[in-house]
Amino acid sequence: MSTNLITESWGYIGKIPSKGDFIKEGLPSEFVSQFHDWQQAVLAVSKEQLNETWVELFLNAPIWHFALDQNYIGGATYIGTLIPSVDAAGRYFHFSVVRPVRGRAIDYWESRDWTQTTERLALEVLGDEFQFDKWHHSLKETGEGLDTIEPTSYIAELLDPSTSNAVFRFSELFGQRVLLNHMLATKGNHPCFWWTEGAQAVESSMVITSGLPSIGQFSAMLDGNWKQWGW
Repeated sequence: MSTNLITESWGYIGKIPSKGDFIKEGLPSEFVSQFHDWQQAVLAVSKEQLNETWVELFLNAPIWHFALDQNYIGGATYIGTLIPSVDAAGRYFHFSVVRPVRGRAIDYWESRDWTQTTERLALEVLGDEFQFDKWHHSLKETGEGLDTIEPTSYIAELLDPSTSNAVFRFSELFGQRVLLNHMLATKGNHPCFWWTEGAQAVESSMVITSGLPSIGQFSAMLDGNWKQWGW
């Protein structure tokens, strides 16, 4: 892992209602390029797949938190929160608060108090009284110590063990061993973790993928139809 990539504050990438186009700051160019291209692709394909239901599903999509393996993009683990958003011209896109960090992706899934900060920062950009300069100052001042993460446990049900990806439904106690056993069994080299408390169409869930979620399968993260979209 390159220590040059690690930052002491959060960055951002995406579109927000108060700006007329794509914005980004505080993130390495390699991450920005790959993450932006992936988002463009999943939005385009999910629009085709979901047709007239896409706008409602996108705008009511769940908040997804993520931890991306350090071997996948540019030699750092990336953690963050992704929400549906729109720019001042009415063009739909995601907005994410993201940060490169030390350690394994799974550690930031197990100890995820940081998501309270990223979720708050992300949702603030949608507020009617949002002021970018004030928000930006708060973003840069938020740099809690993420090196002192403590494991937590949850129970989850593996929805379909026959697939190459993994989709879990949350319960109360679920530990790291279940995840590691699954990754060993499927020989995943670059595990990425995505989880949500759910929304209108999606239950509280977690998915484990090798790399970013497949472009053709992303619709499930909007409508919750995991089997239909090949998970």
